[in-house]
Amino acid sequence: MAPNAAGSSSSSSSTTMDPLTATTKMAKAIMSAPTGNGKLVCTILSAYDLPEGVVPESVTMSYREATGRGNGYNEISTGPPAAKHKDHNNSFKFGGPDSAANQLTISAPLPVLFESTVTFTLKYPDASKNLTSTCTIHKTLRVNDTQWLILNLDPVSDSAGTRTPLKSSASRISTSSSSNEQQPTLRLKLRLEGPYRPEIAAVVNLMNGWFTAVDVISDNTVGFVSDIPKNVPAVKLLLVPTVPLATVAIGALPILGGIMIIGIPFFLPIILIVLTLGLSLGAIGSSVYFSTRSGRTRIQHVAEPSYQTFLMTKTGQRIIYDVGPRPSPQSLAHAVLPSDMIGKLIASLVIDAIGSASYLIPLAGEGFDLTWAPMSMILVGALYDDVMPNLKYIALIEELLPFTDFIPSATLGWVKEFGPNIIDEAKGRMGDAKRAGRRERDALANLHLSRQ
Repeated sequence: MAPNAAGSSSSSSSTTMDPLTATTKMAKAIMSAPTGNGKLVCTILSAYDLPEGVVPESVTMSYREATGRGNGYNEISTGPPAAKHKDHNNSFKFGGPDSAANQLTISAPLPVLFESTVTFTLKYPDASKNLTSTCTIHKTLRVNDTQWLILNLDPVSDSAGTRTPLKSSASRISTSSSSNEQQPTLRLKLRLEGPYRPEIAAVVNLMNGWFTAVDVISDNTVGFVSDIPKNVPAVKLLLVPTVPLATVAIGALPILGGIMIIGIPFFLPIILIVLTLGLSLGAIGSSVYFSTRSGRTRIQHVAEPSYQTFLMTKTGQRIIYDVGPRPSPQSLAHAVLPSDMIGKLIASLVIDAIGSASYLIPLAGEGFDLTWAPMSMILVGALYDDVMPNLKYIALIEELLPFTDFIPSATLGWVKEFGPNIIDEAKGRMGDAKRAGRRERDALANLHLSRQ
């Protein structure tokens, strides 16, 4: 039994993993999870103002990768048109009783699909009369977003690169001088669906579990607390001493205030501890409240517009959805920082002020610079990489080296970007002022001569 016990103990100790290593391993697994598939769903609605009187056979959809590979990947096709429009010349609508007849779906890795170009082809029995249109996904759609589109249809190019002209224009103009030729169009509804990034999906699942637990606990707690006055009527007697206690507390406020002012050097540590505890309890209470149904509803009204605006940006798409490489910290900062002259000036002054704040704590402040240096590099690069690509390295070096924090690297970038324009505008205004002065001087001289 002893060897078995020893072997069991050795096996358990070898498989034991400390929490930090386990968390790191889980984070790496999440970040390296395989890319999820995206889905492009297209509903063909109708085709308007088609040339000639021939009925098209179908509409096909295919995609081509951004690298140029895969011309015609996953080509899928609808059925023939369901009916002809009565009010439009040679126009057809697709679909019908079978709602899936005019719906096309392509599945592919979301990063590939997001950067690809989709081709729609309106096919005729005679292939030389086919019409086509293209759509670049990342310029048209956002992930989990639906767009109704009207695409112009053009003749398909032949192997020599020439296009067959539309033969309906001459016949239409000759048969009816009052009707104008219309560009053939394809009307459709397009939606791109795709998964969150693995780390975002993990956070969403964790939050959903937390919200579910809070809802269950709050439902049971609210019901129990609301029934206390009914089940225990004596609880109402506790309200009797509240009035005199509140009166005594209000009357004692001046006395307590005087004591605190006199003994503030002694009470300062206690005050800081109490404030820290109060802020911590307030943060915990706020997080719990905003996790309830009513709290989530209130914060949604405030945060939803900002979230949707952020989600419509290219950086927001790359953060939330698995559409390609993760954005760098500098690109994230570039999406948040201002781009106008005054906004950049304020941001630059704040960055330089934080960097110079280490002088407030001699020697120990230099340790703060080790933390602030990479942050300053990212912020300065996000602000002025287009103007001075090497400025971020200067910001990093001046924060790392001792006694060099007085160099306003961010403000220097602002001067480089906006200084020449300000000087030119000042020169222009000075020139205007000189010309106005000369005109006034000449006018006064002429007036003086006329009086003589």
